[in-house]
Parts: sequence; C-alpha cells; structure tokens
Amino acid sequence: MSSQRDTAVGAFVLFGLVATSVVVITIGNERRVFDAKVQFETRFPDVQGLKEGAPVRLSGVDIGNVKRIEHSDRGDDDQLRVKIEVVRSEAVRIREDSIIRVANKGLLGDKMLEISPGKVGSKALPPGAFVKSEPPADYSNMLAEAKEIPGQARQALGNLEKVTASLAEEKTRQEMQQAIHSVTIILNNIAQGQGYASRLLNDPGEAEKISRAVGELSATTRKLNTTLDSVNAILERVKTGPGTAHGLIYENDSTRAVSQIGDAAGEVAVALRQVREGNGLAKGLLYGGPGQEKLSENLTAASADLRAIMKDVRAGKGTVGGLLVDPSIYEDMKSVLGNVQRNDVLRALVRYSIKQDEKKAPVTVEGGAPKP
Repeated sequence: MSSQRDTAVGAFVLFGLVATSVVVITIGNERRVFDAKVQFETRFPDVQGLKEGAPVRLSGVDIGNVKRIEHSDRGDDDQLRVKIEVVRSEAVRIREDSIIRVANKGLLGDKMLEISPGKVGSKALPPGAFVKSEPPADYSNMLAEAKEIPGQARQALGNLEKVTASLAEEKTRQEMQQAIHSVTIILNNIAQGQGYASRLLNDPGEAEKISRAVGELSATTRKLNTTLDSVNAILERVKTGPGTAHGLIYENDSTRAVSQIGDAAGEVAVALRQVREGNGLAKGLLYGGPGQEKLSENLTAASADLRAIMKDVRAGKGTVGGLLVDPSIYEDMKSVLGNVQRNDVLRALVRYSIKQDEKKAPVTVEGGAPKP
C-alpha cells in the first residue's frame, strides 16, 4: 500500500516538474530568455516611472528589457543612466541615428523603452555603445511651461498693477460710484412700477400681449409653411407634368414651343416694322406725317359732334332724347301699342295703311332713279 502511495506521489511530482518546465520554456521563448544578448546604454533626465525589467521594443517588436537604472557617479550630473539588454540578432538594427525614448505600455501607466531603427545604410552600433535618447514629451512640456511661468506671472502682476492704479484714481472711483448709483436708480424704478420694464415684469396684461404676439407669430409661421408646401406642390406638378410649363422645361419637344413663340414674336416685329416704315393709317395715327392732319381734324370734329349729340339726347331733345328722358312719351307709346294689340279695328287699320303705302307709285327724280 505504501509503495503505491509513493508511486502516485512520484508520478504527481514528475508531472508537475514537466508542466513547470514547459511553462518556463514557453515563457522563455516568448521573452527570448535563452537567446544570446548584448547590452547598450542611454541616459534620460526623467524616466517617468520606468522600472527594471520593462520591455524594450524596436519597431513594435520586443527585443529585450531594461537591465538597470541608476544615477550618474558624478554629483553634478542629474542624468539617469539606463542599461538595456537586447537580443544579439536584433542588435544590428540599432544604428548610429537610432533614437530611444520612454513610451507608455497599455492604459495602466506602465512604461517601456522604444527604439527607432534609424535609416537603412547607417552604421550599426557596437555592443555596449551609447544610444541617443529623446527626453519624454511630458518632461519637455513641463520644462517649457515651467520656463514660461515666471514671464506669465510678471505679465499678470503688471496687468494687476495697472488695474489697481486705475482704480486708485479719484476720477475712476467717482465714475464707478455714479455707475452704481445709476444702476440702483434703474432697479428702484423697475421695482416701483415705473416704465415698461416694470410693466413687463409685473403686469399680467403685458405678459398676455407677449403671449398673444408669440401665438400670432406661430400662426404666421404655420401659414408660411402652408404657402411653402403649396409652392413645393406646384413645383412638383411642374416637374411631373402634364402642362405647358412641364413641356417647356422638361420635355424634348419644348424646343418646338420655344421656336413657335420666337416665330410669333418675329411676326409681331415684322408687323410693327411695316407700321413704322409704311404709309398706312396706323402709322399716321401713331407717328403723324403729311396728309394726316385732315384725318386728325375729321376725327376731332366727329368726336365733338358725337359729344354734342349725346348732350342733346341726355337733355331730352329730339325723338330719341324724348324717348329716353320723357316718361310720358314712353307711357303713350305703350298704351297705343297695347290698344293696337287688343283692338281688332285698330289692327286692321294699321294693316290697311301699310298696304296703301306699298301700292303708291314711286316718284321719279330728274336724271336719277325713281324715288319711292
């Protein structure tokens, strides 16, 4: 029984050693622990929390780690000496113009070193050589800001001195007192109900007016939106057709309509040119000329005669004027005609008179046609 237990324990321990070896080999291969390495040195004024063992990357590939961080042996040198250890096969890519800088690793604030490979063709640095470094950006910005602080402080103090000097003047104090007094008067007037500002704040009627104005503005906006919708509908109808506007703008035979309009305009132009250049009545009426004075005088005389006749008619002169103006003549004619329609004797008399007029022989005029 004891031998079986020892065998089981031995097998378990052997399995643990094998698993541990596999893990060590895997991690070692990943971190290139078993590769031959060489060392380089660089310096920084501030490593920003860089720790020993931090990775060293070249073009995004881990090629080593930080071996040691220490201060310089000299007391007057504040630079930190950083020694790095990189894989020998990758060291040939560290050249004379390579730059090493402190970079962030992830979002947790860890730091690492990042090396730029330099230009192709540059001479490779030998093992143990010094690699040029670049101060951290935050450190450079901090130093630049620290250098600017004294100047900014002096400028602020100078501005403050100017302000305090101006405030110390008697004229400035009086102006400030007058301004404060004016503001106090304005606020008192508003609080006591004087002026439109107080009415606007305290009178419900003014608030109602403003609300009504806003409502009217909203109604006007709605009407404007309706009008715009109508305009858009019209434009859409013009676009989709049918109609003359759609044909002129979108259809292929619109050129025919345009040419017809152009032909009509050309004919009008020809007619106007003929009127302007001809000798007809239209040119005489529009432009005047020889022989047109008589026509103008006749038209003026005819117009005057027509005005005189219409004046006499309105005044009741003559048969037409009497018929239009005198109501008694109208009543007499209506009664006569009514009696003619109702009385057979009068109708027969009228017919007889008409027949007798038709039987009369025509009167002959000398040298002319017979006169009826």
